[in-house]
Amino acid sequence: MYRGALKSILSELVRQDRLIVVETFSVEAPKTKLLAQKLKDMALEDVLIITGELDENLFLAARNLHKVDVRDATGIDPVSLIAFDKSRNDC
Repeated sequence: MYRGALKSILSELVRQDRLIVVETFSVEAPKTKLLAQKLKDMALEDVLIITGELDENLFLAARNLHKVDVRDATGIDPVSLIAFDKSRNDC
């Protein structure tokens, strides 16, 4: 049932154009300013970043941004997926 809910939510996010999948997404240093600029360049404000494995620089850079959260793939849940305007998935 849990997997079914995640599949359904992910399908709906794709239909609504709220899911973006990229090959890699990282920041060179744990600086909030670097991540904020990268998200601004991509026109993203309210975003959940899902990574295959937790990137410490990305996590540290995002912790001071109000509408940005970073989770590894095992840490996602249905509530967090629908809470953000966009979900960025780093394969």
